Amino acid sequence: MADKEATVFILDLGSSMGQAHNGREESDLDWSMRFVWDKITDAVASNRKTLNVGVIGLKTDDTNNKLDSTEGYENISVLQGLQPMTMTDLRQLQASIVPNQTRFGDAISSIVIAVDMIETKTKKLKYIRKIYLVTDGQGSMDVDDIDDIGKKMNASGIELTVLGVDFDDPEYGFKEEDKPPHKKQNERALRKLVEACDNGRFGTMADAIDRLDTPTVKTPKPYKTYDGKLTLGDPNTFPAAMNIDVERYFKTHLARPLGASTVVTKQDQPGSQTTETVEGNDMMDGVEFTGVKQARTYKVNDPDAPGGKRDVEFESLAKGFEYGRTAVHITESEHNITKLETQKCFTILGFIPWDRYEAFLNMGEVCVTHAKKFDEASEVALSALIWALHEVQSYAVARLVIKEGKEPLLVLLIPHIEPGFECLYDVPLPFAEDVRSYQFPPLDRVITVSGQTLSKHRFIPSDDLNAAMGAYVDAMDLSNYGIDEDGAPAEYMPIDDTYNPSIHRINHAVRNRAVHPESPVPEIPPQLLRFAEPPHELVERVQRKIDTLIGAAEIKKVPPKAKGKRRRDAVKPISGLDVDALLGNTRRGQISPENAVPDFKHALETADSEEALEDASKQMGAIVRSLITDSFGDSKYNRAIECCGVMREELINMDEPSLFNTFVVDLKKQLLSGTLGGDRRDFWFKLRWAQLGLIDSSQSESSDVTTDAVNEQSEASEAVCLRVMCEHALPTEPWEPHPEPVADDAPKKFLNHDASPLPDTEGAFDPERFDKDKPSKDDIDLCPWNVVMNYPSSFIGKTNRPHVEPYFERIFEGRVWDFFYLYHPSNPADKPYLFVPTSQFQLFLDQINEELKISLSIPAGVNADWFFLRFTNDVAQPRYLRRSSESEDIDDGSAWPDPDEHDANLFHASTPVQQAEFERKLRLFNAAEVKDRDKGQSRTAERRADRQHILCTTQQLLGLKPGTPVGIKGDQPVVLVAIDVEALERPPNPVSEVGVAILDMKDIQNVPRGICGQNWWPMIVPHHLRTKEYSGLCNFEFIKGCPDAFDFGTSTFPTIKQMPAAILDIIQPLIDAKRELVLVGHDTQQDVQYLASIGLDLHAMKCVARMLDSQAIHQAWQDRDQGRGLSSVLAELGITSRNLHNAGNDAVFTLRALIGVAMEQIREESATAEGSEYTPELWGTDPP
Repeated sequence: MADKEATVFILDLGSSMGQAHNGREESDLDWSMRFVWDKITDAVASNRKTLNVGVIGLKTDDTNNKLDSTEGYENISVLQGLQPMTMTDLRQLQASIVPNQTRFGDAISSIVIAVDMIETKTKKLKYIRKIYLVTDGQGSMDVDDIDDIGKKMNASGIELTVLGVDFDDPEYGFKEEDKPPHKKQNERALRKLVEACDNGRFGTMADAIDRLDTPTVKTPKPYKTYDGKLTLGDPNTFPAAMNIDVERYFKTHLARPLGASTVVTKQDQPGSQTTETVEGNDMMDGVEFTGVKQARTYKVNDPDAPGGKRDVEFESLAKGFEYGRTAVHITESEHNITKLETQKCFTILGFIPWDRYEAFLNMGEVCVTHAKKFDEASEVALSALIWALHEVQSYAVARLVIKEGKEPLLVLLIPHIEPGFECLYDVPLPFAEDVRSYQFPPLDRVITVSGQTLSKHRFIPSDDLNAAMGAYVDAMDLSNYGIDEDGAPAEYMPIDDTYNPSIHRINHAVRNRAVHPESPVPEIPPQLLRFAEPPHELVERVQRKIDTLIGAAEIKKVPPKAKGKRRRDAVKPISGLDVDALLGNTRRGQISPENAVPDFKHALETADSEEALEDASKQMGAIVRSLITDSFGDSKYNRAIECCGVMREELINMDEPSLFNTFVVDLKKQLLSGTLGGDRRDFWFKLRWAQLGLIDSSQSESSDVTTDAVNEQSEASEAVCLRVMCEHALPTEPWEPHPEPVADDAPKKFLNHDASPLPDTEGAFDPERFDKDKPSKDDIDLCPWNVVMNYPSSFIGKTNRPHVEPYFERIFEGRVWDFFYLYHPSNPADKPYLFVPTSQFQLFLDQINEELKISLSIPAGVNADWFFLRFTNDVAQPRYLRRSSESEDIDDGSAWPDPDEHDANLFHASTPVQQAEFERKLRLFNAAEVKDRDKGQSRTAERRADRQHILCTTQQLLGLKPGTPVGIKGDQPVVLVAIDVEALERPPNPVSEVGVAILDMKDIQNVPRGICGQNWWPMIVPHHLRTKEYSGLCNFEFIKGCPDAFDFGTSTFPTIKQMPAAILDIIQPLIDAKRELVLVGHDTQQDVQYLASIGLDLHAMKCVARMLDSQAIHQAWQDRDQGRGLSSVLAELGITSRNLHNAGNDAVFTLRALIGVAMEQIREESATAEGSEYTPELWGTDPP
């Protein structure tokens, strides 16, 4: 643990400190504060709770101290009490450090106040106590009690440092001329006080400031790495084996620069903030940062869940290892076999002579081992071992296990003896597997293929070269290039004067930015750059040695790269025969379409003139044009692209870029004019995607095409591609939203990609229905703008993403978008959320699909929530902003209207369920931009607490426990409405069944509950609705569906359009009676989301007071993080079930499971309290 410290700074803030003296441009106070801020920022950076800093202002206009009623203590103010310094304190203190108007204030009295502050804070505890007095010595002082004050500080162990502005200091070599007599008198008095202190220092401020550029190397307090036995042999087997109690500490430790933390700007949103402040946040209080959280979600196949998948907790997963493409699970017991079981030990394995050890085997930091404190026997034994190693000039090799279960280390024990101190230093050694041996040919001889050994060879340095190299190396010797205080040669770079620039430069910059956040970072201190370059005198002196070495090594300067044409030399056979003539190849230089690429390369290799190169390029260009012309659709485009790529690469290597550029320009004209077999402009699009455009000067020095010209051509090509995309689109009627509030097949339409493409996004939405700054309609699906912009990175694979991203980068070109905005009702000062109609985004994807021949779509399942957001008028709705085709117009914050108070009033008047659903939709918005996750353990604990709360609420609603749950307002009992949704397994996962089961708590008030609530089961009113369009389909892959097996009544068959109204008809009597509804489900959230996808938003219904989840309360009962399926829950309760995965049956059994879990948890709790064995009440009974 670090030592406790208490430091008080006394700062002279008199009017004289606001003036500049001795040619300085800044005031004496600002100049002196350089030293003070350096000390204070060190305290802030340490972030230690045991380092307390106090600040006293001397010569202040006001008086604020404990002794302010006593004469002589006027004009002294305590600016900060003794406490740990944070960034917030630093900012507040900066505002107080300014020159005051007065010249009065006794420096001696301020020291007395500082002593009192330290004694009050530290009492008799062990502290390092320091006082710094910074003054110009201009005020009056009462010096009568200086000796008594010095004795008091000595008794308290306080170190006093007096730093004066322009004080005389013979050791530093400064003396102020024409010094005022009263300042001389004050200097003498302060010097006398320092001399009266046992730990006192007196100096001039100039000396202290000059030392700031020299880094202060702090020696950390050593900490123990091992405390135990040092053995030689096995003491358990051989009693005579060596066994010494020792302690091991770090001697050297790797220093690292300050680390950076990833943070986000803290938002003042109490109650809704999703990030926590990072640990040690005191340093960030002033800048309002919070840490970035991360978390992961995991899904597994589950036949009991809608869609066949469900979320699982990380704690319920098992570790797997990749074996090929298979994840192989290894149990904990099997994994333990791979771990080396070790016991704490420090055992000497052997010894090695000093001259046999290679220093390059040292692997890391040095530690020191000495005998255990206050153990004379161990001291004598260890001393004998150290002296023995020293006498035989050997090291010891030891095996060290710091703690049981830790990995073993091999260390080399080095004896060290000096007067009054003996120890063993140790350094880590590598294991045999860590040493890599490589073979190199010998440097002093050459062995030929025949085995002959040569001592003279062009690869072996001559005697002259060895001598020249030796003279050069000796001349560059820095070991004695320095000069000591006596002028004698000394080491040039002493270790104590050599600093790590990366560490100290970062510290220097951070301290300066903490004090002056708006100022630029100062230049690097010269002390850090002192040894950055070799001495210029030495470099000049050895230049002659370098010249001699260059001559002996026969080094020749390589001529610069020749600019101009580059020709490949034709490959000549060793025999000198003309192979082409022998083989009868009379068509030299001819390129055939069947073998175009090899023939083209061969033609370039054998070309002996520019005319031959040009002819080869023309032939290759003709082949490319014929491939395009003869292509059926794009069947031959890939071959043409390949030929263009080879042609471009080879001509760059031949320094003939103009031939390719001429070909590309002509090809573009022919493609746009339609002379290559009709409209072939789509080939130009593919050519541009393959980055086979003009060769500019950055790719070939011989090219006369500039980079700007290439960019202009790319922009023109993009316009061509956009026109092609628009012309290939098929016209259709604009999409019109449905007038009724209940949606029909809108989600199905978009998810199935039924919408036909339009020329642009303008016709996909009718803005005439909306007035500027007025709320949107209930029947409009909206998509967050940031979800649109993040679509390529989130929902497109690596293959198509590079082709699609340019469309999103130019998303405004040739298109218009209708924007809606929404301010958060609770935080109107935040930036508003931006939305666009989902129909426009779907049309945008259709256009891309038509052009690229791919099939992008809005994702199905849970991810579809991001793209189909509907806001009802019960809380707050997005308001229409305007139609725009410019991104800058939208990004400009000044264009957004002010928040409307009506939205805030609606939000606060809405129910908690409606507010929670509103917040959920906005969290979906934020999730697309920054996935701000909680840590796994803390998130798991929160979920467990939530599940326990749901269980308690369920028991209260059922009358099993006293009390009324929060959020239940009515006097009448609530109505439990269980809903289960079955969806087809295949995308887009349409809803095929809906089950509704209703239990009115009023009906069971006077009915005994029976075993596991069996007497209440007949009160449950079931309903089963099947979607008519999908009534002939049944799930079979992930789950075994049984839509025809409704056991509690007769099924009804509404259409997909009628389904929302059919569900509402079931609960409408309860709504008309103003009853409060409590939704129940097994994994409720998924069922609610599926209902929302068909147009029934249960969150928006004011009559819904709470939501309960039978899966969650079962997890709370069994204390599990992994949810169980409905069949498993029923089996644990002993409830007989059949024909599950029928929505109507599931809704009924969900209510039975909810009642059973609530009752059984109370029974188990009672049995545990009584010490009796618990079994579910239904076990062993006959099924009803």
